[in-house]
Amino acid sequence: MIKNARQYRITKAQMRKFEGALAELAQNKNKNIHPLLQKAHQDALRSQHEELRMQLEEYDALVEGKRNVLERLSLTDLPRALIQARIAMGLSQKELAHRLGLKEQQIQRYEANEYATANLERLKEIVEALGIEMQEDLFLSSDHYSLEEIFSRMKKSGFEKNFIFNRLLPRDLVAYIEQENEKSQTGNVPLQVATAIARVFGWSPTLIFGSRPLIMDPTIAGTGRFKTPVYATRTRLSAYTMFAHILGLHLLDTTQDLKPQKVPTNGLKVREEILSSYGSVTFENVLRYVWGLGIPVLPLRDPGAFHGACWRIEYRNVIVLKQGTDSLARWLFDLLHELAHAGEDPDSEEYAMVETDPIERQDSDEEAAANKFADDVMLAGRAEELAEKCVEAAEGKVEWLKRVVPEVAEKEGVEADALANYMAYRLSLQQLNWWGVASNLQKTDPLPWVTARDILLEHVDLSYLNEFDRDLLMRAIDDGLY
Repeated sequence: MIKNARQYRITKAQMRKFEGALAELAQNKNKNIHPLLQKAHQDALRSQHEELRMQLEEYDALVEGKRNVLERLSLTDLPRALIQARIAMGLSQKELAHRLGLKEQQIQRYEANEYATANLERLKEIVEALGIEMQEDLFLSSDHYSLEEIFSRMKKSGFEKNFIFNRLLPRDLVAYIEQENEKSQTGNVPLQVATAIARVFGWSPTLIFGSRPLIMDPTIAGTGRFKTPVYATRTRLSAYTMFAHILGLHLLDTTQDLKPQKVPTNGLKVREEILSSYGSVTFENVLRYVWGLGIPVLPLRDPGAFHGACWRIEYRNVIVLKQGTDSLARWLFDLLHELAHAGEDPDSEEYAMVETDPIERQDSDEEAAANKFADDVMLAGRAEELAEKCVEAAEGKVEWLKRVVPEVAEKEGVEADALANYMAYRLSLQQLNWWGVASNLQKTDPLPWVTARDILLEHVDLSYLNEFDRDLLMRAIDDGLY
């Protein structure tokens, strides 16, 4: 749902991009792709285009007074109706806040999660301010809903039951469900679960209990370009991307005092600045350097989906790292890779890049540039030279490289794990898989995820978040994996 003029502009721009993509597909049929796959791709684009069109029409109709807002509502209808009523009355979020004696930011937060964090008394105040008639049986029981229906709907959208329990639902609600078991399947518990999920993703409980697909809002993911691995479904990737993006927004909210700096685009210059400020190019030191640029870094450990992401929202960058390994060199490479993306299109207000495993090298000019940036910082701009030295010292014998790489790294003043990863990449170009050997040369102490989390906690001010969003963010960086 579009809630303000800025979202309206973003949605219109996104709709134009879908129109361009559809037109390009219609003109350029790829004979190497099965016709059914091409049709499925077109259908997906049309579906998302139609969703955006409907959102635009709804907003236009409300602004022009062509749509009546319901006066007799159910609990699940109420949040959206409050937003629709404000728009239809021609009130800005600031004007409604003034009527209630609140700050504009409070109304923005309420509407961002469709009033999920507002208590009953506050809802009544807003209803009164907007002149909506509220029926007496507003809080009817939801006995005809079930948890299994919710979990089934969410699974189709890429969210497994374990993920919902461990990442999306409040701990006290999870504990109650596990304790009560069968009793929790009825009564108000399904509505509580649906409301919690809706609060996270900006959906409504009505949508969760309905039949419409729970798809990712393109305006939330920005202009992201996705490189989907063969082992991950598009649905799973889209679902987790949406979740990670929301966490990124919360992290930006908690770091409002960070002042964004210009992001350097020269890897050798970045290396010099890190060495000058911190003395060595370690994962911790580079993390502190990136935070010093005003870019918060969120470490995640959930399995699957992507390995890294960089978003820019209203000129502020946020980086998300998510590795399945404890290799310091791999975490460092991913961090530098995403930092390179953060420096792209510096004049753009919005930007997004979500990707799989950059260390194993994706084929595109953008990825090549980001990989070279990371290599230049980690290997002093000498990656190819050092690789040749390793081959020469090993006399061309791959089986000797495990011994040779650490020797060359020590002699040349670079880290052995970083050089090992680069050698694995170079050998992969010759159809030789050396990643397993490179993994044996990795350093894992201190644990990179713990280091990144601890530095995050040094910088955040959790008082900027409401209790629900604060708990959501803290669970995401919890020690335990589900």
